[in-house]
Amino acid sequence: QMKSLVLSTSSNETTKYSDGLKRFGEMLLLPYDQLGHSDSLMYQRIKEFAPDIIVYIGQRWGQTPSISALAQLNHKIAPTVHICSDAADPPWHDLLVAYHYASAFTLQVAIDGSRKWPLADSQMTALTPVDPATFPPLKPHSERPVICGYAGNPGSGNGSKRTGMLSALLEKRLIDLRIRSNLPFTYESYCEYLTHCRMSLNIAHSGTEATMQVKGRVVESGLAGCVLLETKGAPTSDWFTPGVDYLEYADQFEAEKIIRRLENEPAGTQAMGDALQARLLAE
Repeated sequence: QMKSLVLSTSSNETTKYSDGLKRFGEMLLLPYDQLGHSDSLMYQRIKEFAPDIIVYIGQRWGQTPSISALAQLNHKIAPTVHICSDAADPPWHDLLVAYHYASAFTLQVAIDGSRKWPLADSQMTALTPVDPATFPPLKPHSERPVICGYAGNPGSGNGSKRTGMLSALLEKRLIDLRIRSNLPFTYESYCEYLTHCRMSLNIAHSGTEATMQVKGRVVESGLAGCVLLETKGAPTSDWFTPGVDYLEYADQFEAEKIIRRLENEPAGTQAMGDALQARLLAE
């Protein structure tokens, strides 16, 4: 049994990471943005809990523990692991390097699947950790009502690649949309929504659009048994095989062609969805 403590923001975006740790033993979730931003109070709370491991889920902006406070946790209380969901995004790079030189963490893990970050050679690059138990039993594709779904954020509006792509496909009635909610307890229904889709559209650009990532939606779409439609050039091809495990599109026109070609082929989408799910569960 491992006793873990997770330091996170109050966002519902991160609870799936801490929930996954519960299967290894006792877990305490401590939102660091609700402690009145006191490093000493945070240190005392964690010391009292006496964890075997500390997981820090970082954010680039806003209130965060100081680098020295994180280094103290790592050296005096328990090995501390930093989980970073946007390590390939350039605004993160200076902070990740600063953490490294201060020995703030025993390990830093980039969970956006991209090795384009300054510490890729010495630290760990992985995919988003998702608990397969979050998904309900899968329906066969012949019974799935949504041909192609997009579940997530709509992008930042005019000029955003994500907004442009979604708008173009919505105009042609080619995708069904489920916008991500900030409310708690919505992650399970998001996972369930994906199990209603034969195809799941992903847009691999990071928030700043300066790089591409393997989004959590890639893993979630695979666990839901969907055919993943992925942006061409995404680092997803470092982990899975295009044309075998998933399909790539270069632009809205290619995405449209794929959706139209497969919309009446549930046996074809079933086979590829099964392949991605099998590979995810195996690896």
